Amino acid sequence: MKTDFKPAKMVNWFHPSVLAQSGIKSVVSKMFGNYADRRETQAALDDPEAEDAWEKQTCKYLEEKEIWVDFISDTGDGFNATYSVATIAAQDELSFICKGKTYALPRAKILVLGGDQIYPTPTSELYHTNFRIPFESALPARDNDPGHPDMYAIPGNHDWYDGLGNFMKVFCQQRWIGNWKTHQLRSYFAIPLPNNYWLWATDIQLNEDIDKPQQDYFRKIARDKMKQDDKVILCTAEPSWVYKEMYPADSSYDRLQFFIDTYITKEGTICPDKSFRLAAVLTGDLHHYTHYCLPEEATESTAAEGPAKFSYHYIGAGGGGAFLHLTHNLPKKLSKLNNRPVEMKASFPNDKQSRGLLTGNFAFAKHNFKFSFLIGCVYLLFFWLMCSHFNTDPMSQLSLTAYIRGMDFNSYCLFMGLELVKNPAVLLLSVLIIWGFTVFADTKTGRKYICWWGFLHGSLQFLSIFLLLYIFVQLIPPIPCFAGFWFDPAVAAALLSGGTLTGGSLMGSYLLLSDLIFRIHIDESSSSLICEDYKNFLRMHISEDALTIYPIGIKKVTKKWCIISDEKDKQYNITGKQPAYHLIEEPIVIKLR
Repeated sequence: MKTDFKPAKMVNWFHPSVLAQSGIKSVVSKMFGNYADRRETQAALDDPEAEDAWEKQTCKYLEEKEIWVDFISDTGDGFNATYSVATIAAQDELSFICKGKTYALPRAKILVLGGDQIYPTPTSELYHTNFRIPFESALPARDNDPGHPDMYAIPGNHDWYDGLGNFMKVFCQQRWIGNWKTHQLRSYFAIPLPNNYWLWATDIQLNEDIDKPQQDYFRKIARDKMKQDDKVILCTAEPSWVYKEMYPADSSYDRLQFFIDTYITKEGTICPDKSFRLAAVLTGDLHHYTHYCLPEEATESTAAEGPAKFSYHYIGAGGGGAFLHLTHNLPKKLSKLNNRPVEMKASFPNDKQSRGLLTGNFAFAKHNFKFSFLIGCVYLLFFWLMCSHFNTDPMSQLSLTAYIRGMDFNSYCLFMGLELVKNPAVLLLSVLIIWGFTVFADTKTGRKYICWWGFLHGSLQFLSIFLLLYIFVQLIPPIPCFAGFWFDPAVAAALLSGGTLTGGSLMGSYLLLSDLIFRIHIDESSSSLICEDYKNFLRMHISEDALTIYPIGIKKVTKKWCIISDEKDKQYNITGKQPAYHLIEEPIVIKLR
């Protein structure tokens, strides 16, 4: 049976329409986000009956002696990646052999989505095709299944681009997504778990302070529901500890640490007679796996200080389906966090794999053809403006290309310099080319000399137009039927093609060198690869003894699926080779005394 469902391809972030749409959405959401903040509406419209149902639902977890929880972040991009992760998470059991030990992990009772459930923008259509269908197909609905797992989600910046409207419809109306059931009433929540654990999930909106209703919510949870030394697993939507180290002006970690100090670890702030312990902080946003923690010697010295309030495990697991962020450019030590020597223990992909993938930027023009074609169009526009101005000169008896043809290179450079002075339109375009690539330079690291690196890139793009024009005019013979015509179509076609290849290659080389030398353009040098492999998610086991986190990696996602629609049940039957999975590192065992 044919299906009307077309599996989504990975978002090409350098596609001109995607760039324009995402840029507009980002600007609008930042300008009007506070005016369209639905979190305050959520709190104002609290339904007592719904609150009672929520409390009854979450209290059921306390009846268990142990519980399994999944954490998946950054889903809803390409179908292959999102479905590969969803179908592994949906298996009844996952089995591993790691360093001679065998592990059998049952399916999680709770699935927590850690932000950015959809890319590039949160339309209802994209939520359906890029998120719901992959997850519903991975774990189809089963009638009257008492053991069904539950699903909870926090929003990321892409979920916020419509003011959280479609996020609320998908996750906050107690609906089914396949055999997962949603229960939350807000975009943030606190869930009690067995063995004195809590899962707190915050909504940081668009890198802003946590809103007052959300603060009141967690204050009430802490005061009325929690006991002294209860343990908290904190989920947030960005790896602010990485941003703190890399970007001096970024204040997201300061806001996170203030929240941790105020609501969790410091006694006497919101609760006069009790405080709690932070087991781990989990996030996505960067689409790879990283684990930062204290080195063993620091852990031992901390243990000697007495009961630990903070385990210092920062885990980024943003491998739910979006493009891969490379890892070799990340800091190996986080020196700015509470005077603790937090170090990177593991990453996926590792440094060697990441650097190998980075070289794919040499093929930027192939992977990002439409963006490169746009650069080629700028080259062509430059040629057209030159020709049109030259043809209007009453002293010129030849076309531009006929005049240049046979000219030596030094004379050509002098001629083009004079033309720039005489042609305001070409001069303005030249300035815009250099200025545009200069301001594109990633200056978030605070190093102002980076602007000169961008200026060099823009200058090379500008000079390549001159060089290509000269080469093509000399190599391409005049076409008789266009003799005397002011615009040479053969040279124009060659300049468009050559500009596409050369401009795209210069862009790719710029991104590669920026990443390797200056550790900048991390987003751009990664998204340009459109890599759907190296996915990951976390499976956590909360037992009487410890919190154990199993980081699960998928090196190669499955790219060939057979999709058949079932019109009767209104779902899709998807078959294909299940991707191989493995443990990225040994299980992370956290024991808070």
